[in-house]
Amino acid sequence: MSNYSDVKKKLDTVSSCFCLAKWTTVTLHLESGTNHSCHHPKVHDTPVEELVGNPAALHNTKFKIQQRKGMIEGNRPEECGYCWNVEDLKSESAISDRIIKSSAPYSMADYEKIKLNPYDNKLVPRYVEASFSNTCQFKCSYCSANFSSSWAEELEKHGQYHNRHGENYMKIYKEDENPYIKAFWEWWPDLKRDLDTFRITGGEPLLSPNTFKVLESLLVNPEPNLSLNINSNLGAPEVLVNKFINLIGQLSATKSVRELIIYTSIDAFGARAEYIRHGLKHDQFWNNVDRLLSADERTQVIIMCTFNALSITTYVELLQKICEVNEKHKNANRPVPLEIDIAYLRHPFHQTVNILTDDYIPQMESIVKFIEANQMHQSPKGVGFHNLHTIKATRILEWMKKGDSPASKRRNQADFYKFFTEHDRRRNKNFLETFPEMDKFWNYCKQMAETV
Repeated sequence: MSNYSDVKKKLDTVSSCFCLAKWTTVTLHLESGTNHSCHHPKVHDTPVEELVGNPAALHNTKFKIQQRKGMIEGNRPEECGYCWNVEDLKSESAISDRIIKSSAPYSMADYEKIKLNPYDNKLVPRYVEASFSNTCQFKCSYCSANFSSSWAEELEKHGQYHNRHGENYMKIYKEDENPYIKAFWEWWPDLKRDLDTFRITGGEPLLSPNTFKVLESLLVNPEPNLSLNINSNLGAPEVLVNKFINLIGQLSATKSVRELIIYTSIDAFGARAEYIRHGLKHDQFWNNVDRLLSADERTQVIIMCTFNALSITTYVELLQKICEVNEKHKNANRPVPLEIDIAYLRHPFHQTVNILTDDYIPQMESIVKFIEANQMHQSPKGVGFHNLHTIKATRILEWMKKGDSPASKRRNQADFYKFFTEHDRRRNKNFLETFPEMDKFWNYCKQMAETV
């Protein structure tokens, strides 16, 4: 907490809106020619003409430079509302991602450079996420056609859901004729030398040939100072999972990169997790986690949990499973084999924790208490959680308590019922069979749908 306080003071000497992530990090959605500074702001277009002679414009778009200018001048970019929501809670325990992301060593290392030259249009980021394709075999309930080809196919067959009319679906380029992927490979030889972290995302990255091209290129031309991160839902065909595990093992054995981290996602436990992330096979998921951690003693797996309204009833079970996996796989080189990052869902509104009725607050309090009671430093087996987990779970609790306006909450509860009723029809699911413990809430949302 004291470190985050020091970081905040340092940032605030520039501006109370200053966030280093706007300079040092970027997610490149190459399949659609869009990008954003981190996963909270909505994506914006990367004009092709800005890339001519300057592939670094994949990150340093004119739009983003204007957002940086606003931050320097003390104006809150609207796209960064996730952090402003947290900071407006006025709670010492509610640390925004503006502070957390800026505190990363690779970001703070560039603090003075950015302060002196904040509008450099050739700035090399330190943390880059890149997706090459939206091809994905999953249809997670909170996802969209922009990030899942399976979602796109469903919408083409059945049409849009009632509360998503007018949603802006982006043009998706084919991988072999994509000008943004071409610009990426032009930039890659220079980019990778200055990177702290390169992370491949999607879609499902194991379904893209460019993912394997990156892995194979690093075997030929190693970058021993690079942290290589790959997202995967771990549900790809076995032949691709096997190829992936083999390449990861080779990169580790040859020390071609500094470290290997595999990011995956699960938001609840058992059948409830499968319901949220349609296409997930729960047992297969945990088996592949076990295979990755068994194949190489250095590789770490991190679960990106998108905490949503359907996470809350089995979340403690998920946390217990993580402790079990860590107890099995921890070693001197890897004290925390399986980590979890707890971020709360903001969109779509009808699936956020803010739609839950007040009787769910004690359940969220129990999750926070479980994390606090299972701190790693208190565990005789050295497995458990740490202070940042408490911070992130607590800010979800505080956001729930703050709530939304009554009218907005009723509207989102009505949309929850309408969405999942149609969701179940399209996907042959049954909400109440999967979440019998939420029957009272379901019926309440049904009532809202009939009256709002």
